[in-house]
Amino acid sequence: MASNTKLSPAERSLGDLVQEDERAVSVFEGFGLHFCCEGRRTLRQAVEANGLSLEALLTALEDLGPPTAQNGLVPQWDDLRLLVRHVCDQHHAGVRSSVPAINAGLDCLVEHHGTRHLELASVRETFRGLAAELTTHMLKEEHLLFPYIADLEVARQNGSSLPIGPFGTILNPIRVLEADHARMGELSTRLRTLTRNFTVPADGCGTYRRCYGELQTFDQNLHRHVHLENHILFPRAIEIERSLM
Repeated sequence: MASNTKLSPAERSLGDLVQEDERAVSVFEGFGLHFCCEGRRTLRQAVEANGLSLEALLTALEDLGPPTAQNGLVPQWDDLRLLVRHVCDQHHAGVRSSVPAINAGLDCLVEHHGTRHLELASVRETFRGLAAELTTHMLKEEHLLFPYIADLEVARQNGSSLPIGPFGTILNPIRVLEADHARMGELSTRLRTLTRNFTVPADGCGTYRRCYGELQTFDQNLHRHVHLENHILFPRAIEIERSLM
């Protein structure tokens, strides 16, 4: 969906700004803004809701300089089959490969540091809840939604009729998946709070640093994953389905 560049940055959505220039991700993360689950909020609304300085955020975005083709939306994602493949290959596979190592690291931290850092038990419990939620979510996408999106893309390109899906309109599964995203966003926020934005304490060992680094990377990738779906994949799939009706 095309972004409305006529609006000032303050009146544009977080998701729109990230879609235009992916470098905005680092700015929003630095200010603690959730550009994925809350990406439909305008920058002004997000700033007011979080008690931040709009001027400081606008300055940080301006300091990035003009976006280039490398900073914006990858052109081949206009074919939703390629975007679906990217989500599966990069984000879903990344979750499956990283969860066991993070779980093992958190077990080690609880065992060796849990008596001094009581929050570690809650960090482990929260991460396990997030990983379980995300694992179920990915299966819903891979077995139900994504095959239908691929069929929609083929129908669009071939000028054929609307394919028959197992769930009526695509709006039904997307509502469920976006609700999943919202719950995962809450767990992500809890992780950031418990870990003080993944800050290793002064007595933290190498395992502590490695585990918190992996947790932070996991969290950042989750935000990018949700952004791609909420603000690019899902809206375009809805648009294609409507065009074929």
